[in-house]
Amino acid sequence: MTSLLPSNAGHFEKAIEAAHAERWERMGGAVPFITTAKENPPPSFLPFLVWEFGLGMLTPYVDNLYEVIDEGVRWHRVRGTYGGVKQGLGFVGVTATLEPAWHGRAWWNSNQLRFPSLPANDAPLLEKIEVITRLSLPFRSDLRRGVYEYDIEPLQGDHNRLDGCHLDVESGVRLYDGGTVWSFGRTTEIDHTLTEAEGIAIGNWLEVPEEGGIPWVSMTYPWVTATFGWADNPLTQRRELMAAWFPSRSIYLMLKDSDDAVIGYRRARAVHAVSTQYGGEYTFDGDGYAPSENGTRVYIEAMTDFEDADGVDAASVSVVTSLTRAVGIPAGRLWLHPQDVTAATAFAETEITLPLRKTVRERIKFLVRF
Repeated sequence: MTSLLPSNAGHFEKAIEAAHAERWERMGGAVPFITTAKENPPPSFLPFLVWEFGLGMLTPYVDNLYEVIDEGVRWHRVRGTYGGVKQGLGFVGVTATLEPAWHGRAWWNSNQLRFPSLPANDAPLLEKIEVITRLSLPFRSDLRRGVYEYDIEPLQGDHNRLDGCHLDVESGVRLYDGGTVWSFGRTTEIDHTLTEAEGIAIGNWLEVPEEGGIPWVSMTYPWVTATFGWADNPLTQRRELMAAWFPSRSIYLMLKDSDDAVIGYRRARAVHAVSTQYGGEYTFDGDGYAPSENGTRVYIEAMTDFEDADGVDAASVSVVTSLTRAVGIPAGRLWLHPQDVTAATAFAETEITLPLRKTVRERIKFLVRF
């Protein structure tokens, strides 16, 4: 065996070395492995390599330690830059555009993330995104907000009486005090043709006219709405009359879970008889629509608020008319719980799959045809 002791070693050191000669021979084969272990480390090595590379702050948020080691070193090299944020978000499989705040804001060193798609869940994904982004940003920078689809920016009211009012606040909700503001939106569009049973149930039905137009006996609508020319198409007249019935009513959308239990009711913020129009106020399936006195379809839209419902999956949505509130429930309340309603007539029930979340405003659109 070749001695590894220095030339000035004493008798004691030499005796110890000789006594362990057999062990040194066995360990000799492991020496080359020491130099290559980091290239393909066994699982038992991973915690020690994470510690050696200074990547321990990532381990609570990235499950795969091999990924932490492979990508973490490269992330460390660009940490403190916007490129570091992009690489850090890759740990959790997310992409987003980082948008710095306007330099004139009081919180000029803040940033927001704009997502190209809705993050999969609030917990634990948003917590991971928040922590990793904060670790990746330059030291002086803060993560203020994350947005997708629903993004209402504050009104710049500096140096006047509007400054400091509610208009100076941007949309979103925090998952905890002092945390990042998340402002997400999701749109669901439903195209529905009113059936005879539904029309009779809500009190808005005209039989499809035969030759000769709508008969007198069928005209249960106010005659002031029947402003038709004698040569107008009876089918168009019927659709206009039935569409004009909706805007004067109080309309809600009802959400139910998979057990057919009511989650809640959200009041519609737009109920209009509409006609197609390029660049109209409302869009549905890529087409523009505008309110019209001669509209032959009805556009209905409701949007839940942050925290209306959280942690429950909506399995169906319906349009509700003739809703009666329980005693003491004010007429202006936009979100109603099941116990807030004593009676309602629903139609156009449609199956959906919507995981309702605290950070997401659900925009649900109905286009009702006749």
